[in-house]
Amino acid sequence: MNIKTIILGFLMHKRMTGYALKNLFSISFSFFSGLSFGSIYPALKKMEQQGLISMQFEIQENAPNKKVYSITAAGKQKFHSLLKDPIQLERTKDDFLSRLFFFAHLEREDRLELAGNYMKSIVAEKEQLEAARPEIEDLADPFQKECFLFGVRMIDALSKNVAKTLEALKRLS
Repeated sequence: MNIKTIILGFLMHKRMTGYALKNLFSISFSFFSGLSFGSIYPALKKMEQQGLISMQFEIQENAPNKKVYSITAAGKQKFHSLLKDPIQLERTKDDFLSRLFFFAHLEREDRLELAGNYMKSIVAEKEQLEAARPEIEDLADPFQKECFLFGVRMIDALSKNVAKTLEALKRLS
C-alpha cells in the first residue's frame, strides 16, 4: 500500500494535521512498510492538487497556525477503489539475505558480526513494537489490532529465522 492510500485511510476517520498524520503513521505503518515520514508532506501536497484532500488553515493564538487536512468526496471514492484492488504478494528486499548469499567471501568474524548486528536491529524493532502495544490496544479498532499482531508475529518469525541462521554460521565457520 502506498503513502497516499494510507493517508486517505487515516483521513476517512477524521480531519488531521500533517503532524497528527505523521504520529499516527509512526505507531501504525512505520513498522511494517518501507515508507518514510519524509514522504508524508509531499504526498499531502500532491493529493491536495489532485483534489483528493483539502487543506484549511486553523488560526491559533500563542501557537503557529495549523494546516488541517480533510478527505474530499473524490478522495473517499479513490480510497474505496484502491482498497478493493486485488492484493498481490510483495517480494521484500532484504539486505541481510542478499549479503548472506555471498558470506563465503567474508571472514568468519565479519560474518558473525554482520549477522549479530542484524539480530540486534530486529530485537530493537521488537522492543519498539512492544512499547507501542498499549497505545495500539487502547486506540485501534479490531482490524488495526489484527494488523499490529500480524506485524508482531512477522518480526518474531524473522527473529527466530535469523537466530537459526546465526547458529548455522557459527557451525559453518
